[in-house]
Amino acid sequence: NGLNKIDTYGVSLRGEPIDLPAGPVSIAIGAEGRNLSTANTVGALDAAKAFSTFYFSSLRGKYDVKEAFAEIVVPVVRDVPMLRKLELNGAARASDYSTSGTSWSWKLGATNEFLPGVIGRVARSRDIRAPNVSELYSNQTVSYVGVVDPLYSSEGSRSVLVYGGGNASLRPEKADTWTAGITTAPMRGLTASIDYFNISIKDVITSISAQVLVDRCNTGNASLCNYITRGTDGRIASVASSSVNLSEFKTDGIDAELAYTMPVNNNANGKLTFRLLGTWVNHFTTDDGISKVEYVKSQGYAFVNGVPRIRANASVGYASDGFSGLVRARYLSSGYWNRTSKALTNNHIPAYTYVDLQLSQKIPFGEGKHFELYGNVSNLLDKEPPLYSTFSPYYDVIGRYMTVGARLEF
Repeated sequence: NGLNKIDTYGVSLRGEPIDLPAGPVSIAIGAEGRNLSTANTVGALDAAKAFSTFYFSSLRGKYDVKEAFAEIVVPVVRDVPMLRKLELNGAARASDYSTSGTSWSWKLGATNEFLPGVIGRVARSRDIRAPNVSELYSNQTVSYVGVVDPLYSSEGSRSVLVYGGGNASLRPEKADTWTAGITTAPMRGLTASIDYFNISIKDVITSISAQVLVDRCNTGNASLCNYITRGTDGRIASVASSSVNLSEFKTDGIDAELAYTMPVNNNANGKLTFRLLGTWVNHFTTDDGISKVEYVKSQGYAFVNGVPRIRANASVGYASDGFSGLVRARYLSSGYWNRTSKALTNNHIPAYTYVDLQLSQKIPFGEGKHFELYGNVSNLLDKEPPLYSTFSPYYDVIGRYMTVGARLEF
């Protein structure tokens, strides 16, 4: 049984107190606050540690945060060739957490309409993310996981006791972010956008798998060695694999989207939509001060912070007053089950494409009312996932999955 509770309050003031030749200056100021708490109890069997492979523990925790913020948008130039609408914007926020003290976040940016429908943007920001209630106080878990001990690698994988759960000593993450992009609508129904992102996060909060923790300890990260307990025979007896603050995380890449909508069957207000969107990741690295690890293409192991190099969705959809349908393809580029593991002989994962289908039919009855039947099929071709990717966020481990339903308006 569990109870999560949040109480919020706030006050804000917004307006346009100053008029400039290019337009009014917009401002906003305010204050906010939140009180968060969690309390969870476990059953008698968990409390008695009756399970030999996995069990939970009770937890209780709370924290509060008080914040003050200010935002401003300043129009600079208007109706000038290549500077049709140039605006500068800025924001600042002070956050006082009962668990970690005061942190500042801010943002500076600019937007400009170069040509009709062609808008560019750039932003530089300092962002923070405090650990949430779950990361601070989540239930302690106990499980047994196969781990290869670098000191006894010839023995292969051994079952090791692994403790998971929250960490009340976590500090807020601090991110420095650059983004730049452009959006355009060159013709009726056609839109396109492309954005570059570069993110560097210090004190990043993450859960390190038992194997990665052991490997990093072996390469010289003494702070992570503190989470490993060895028995009298020198072999690993247990690993505390809870959330921790790593030194630094960096990623950069490109997001892009292309969409086109055209009218079809005007009598039924039909529209045909083509859409393509995707992400290309250049780097996705963590640096704990001792070793720098690249996680791009490390995408099969759920307990590693890996991402595919390319992810893309392409869809063709039709929608009208009565019938709608959509076919979507989800693409994942090739990669590895775990790029950080050198001992695996079947580590490679080929590129994957999943196909989904959605259908819906509305049947009118009465005045302005309708009865709707719908059906969805995920992984239409029932594509098998990569070997041992059970908890991966990228692969469909269930197989073909169908849902049908009905909606009635009355």
